[in-house]
Amino acid sequence: MSDLQIRHVSDSVLMSMTEEEMASWRRQQGARITYHHGRYWEEVIPGFYQPIHLMARLSAQEATRPTPLCWGFRAALHTDDTVVANGSVPVYLLTDVANYDLHILPQKRRTHVRKCHKMVTIVQLMSPALLQQQGYEVFCSSLQRTKHKNLLTKETYLAGLKDFSTNKHRLVLAGLIGDKLGGYIDGYAVNGTAYMVSGYYATEALPTSIVTGLTYEFVQICRRSGKIHEIVDGLHVRENSALDLPKTTMGFAVEYVPSKVWMNLIMKNLVRWRYPHKYYRLTGHD
Repeated sequence: MSDLQIRHVSDSVLMSMTEEEMASWRRQQGARITYHHGRYWEEVIPGFYQPIHLMARLSAQEATRPTPLCWGFRAALHTDDTVVANGSVPVYLLTDVANYDLHILPQKRRTHVRKCHKMVTIVQLMSPALLQQQGYEVFCSSLQRTKHKNLLTKETYLAGLKDFSTNKHRLVLAGLIGDKLGGYIDGYAVNGTAYMVSGYYATEALPTSIVTGLTYEFVQICRRSGKIHEIVDGLHVRENSALDLPKTTMGFAVEYVPSKVWMNLIMKNLVRWRYPHKYYRLTGHD
């Protein structure tokens, strides 16, 4: 691969976006964005909104119904306004980014990081070329194992790579075992908060500790930026407790960020009854 397509992880950077820049990016991706009281909101489920920067701590005045047509919204609250909180955003959150290094990890995790460094070359993808060539096989292998979402056709997968590694605000890290792609993760940052969005790992690559290695290097890139103070590794999936230990031992604790939540009563009861785990992730409680 040419140097134009990859960058060694030691030289990788993650540029933090403003909310306005993220709103523009998400609109380009087809997201429905609303501007309300100086903040940008995204329709994440038809009729349900949240700030595009999920961890932005809004004031009580900002955390109000973003459009009359919505049936619900949620927003994390500023520490000065948690008195009005009626819910929380349950996330896997790492807050001590500045001091994150091998010495803070449990011994087993330190061993996994070192093992990965010996067996895997971690790089930043500067173009979608590698994923176009080898990404779909890794994607399928990962989802056939985890089953956390539906498989896509190869055509749909390739179409989705258009923005994957060409956006300057998006970080895509890949693990190479020889010249073969073993796995990859991607993320972005907004106003000092980084979000790890997705990770896919070939089953045969797991013995190299590639999952641990890619996570560790993502955090190190955030640390080197000097401008990122917290990292989110997804919403808490309480129905899959097996996820807790791998995340918490890497420093991502389950945190409940105080939030303001509002739902139309009919929709609230429907979601609570039909999708209790999704209701939990929207509200932070049963």
